[in-house]
Amino acid sequence: MAALTAARPRLAGLRRLARSAAARRADGVFLVEGSTLAAEASAAGLAIRQVYIETARADEEARCLGDRLAAAGATRLEVEAGALAKVGASVTPQPLLAVVERPAAAAGGDAPAGAASFVLVAVSVADPGNAGTLLRCAEAAGAGAVIFAGESADPYGPKAVRASAGSIFRLPPALAQDPITALEGLRGRGLRAVGAAAGRGCPFDRADLSAPLALVVGNESHGLPASLAEQIDDWVHVPLAGLAESLNVGAAAAVLCFEVQRRRRCEAPQAEAAHGR
Repeated sequence: MAALTAARPRLAGLRRLARSAAARRADGVFLVEGSTLAAEASAAGLAIRQVYIETARADEEARCLGDRLAAAGATRLEVEAGALAKVGASVTPQPLLAVVERPAAAAGGDAPAGAASFVLVAVSVADPGNAGTLLRCAEAAGAGAVIFAGESADPYGPKAVRASAGSIFRLPPALAQDPITALEGLRGRGLRAVGAAAGRGCPFDRADLSAPLALVVGNESHGLPASLAEQIDDWVHVPLAGLAESLNVGAAAAVLCFEVQRRRRCEAPQAEAAHGR
């Protein structure tokens, strides 16, 4: 009972973190729900500050994980049944919730440094589920970095973290307040900025998607703002059949990201053959 009593005052703080991007940024943390994702966060080397467990509902996996995280330095706190359902936004609340430190790539407001030759840039993507999906697609397609620019949903919100299916731990996104500055930085590093827009530019299967490349996708309803036009080197679209007007930004990004991956896979043997001659 002592552990339960000690955890109660912290639940209000957890609810604040679940609901407020500003609170998450100020504390330098985000919430991870469930044993599977918490274990992935730990395996990716992220620091776990606290782990909350509903002991009445937790299975053996959750209890063992809680013990392992506590042994690694996390504070282990037991809470009453139903307490975590009041914190997270999941339809099926998990009996384990971890407070995880945000990785370094998310701390700054500028485009990520480094030598990434394929970067996905999301401008003002509003839905957190789409934000998580973009991270998942980017990792699966081999992107070296993801930038959320402008008035985008916080990729470290609970829904986005769930939708990323763990990709956010291995490909931590950068946050850029000004999309123009972010694209100027990427183009200054030699990346071409290719903007995705319905019906604009080349069909994706005929477009130049060779690296180094920054693939830029926009808001679900309004696409990319006109103010970015000068920062876009080329435009690309996914041709649509039937009466569909557009694709969900996650679906469009998946098509384009995997086309970039396909091109790179095709080019690699050719480059190796040329190097061997």
